[in-house]
Amino acid sequence: MKMVQDDLENIINLLGESDNDAEKFDRGNSTAGTRVRKQVMEAIKLLKEIRAEIIETRNDRKNG
Repeated sequence: MKMVQDDLENIINLLGESDNDAEKFDRGNSTAGTRVRKQVMEAIKLLKEIRAEIIETRNDRKNG
């Protein structure tokens, strides 16, 4: 079974990897901004999956 905490740690790591590219973007590197945008979209997707998983698990516990 996947653990929510593990999923959140993966998202934090993903966003942490974006830090260098975000800094480059702030200094004017537009290509770095594209990479940051892609990583942010991936994080959003994963967060939505976690949210759905939490709701499903919560409902299963209520009905269980």
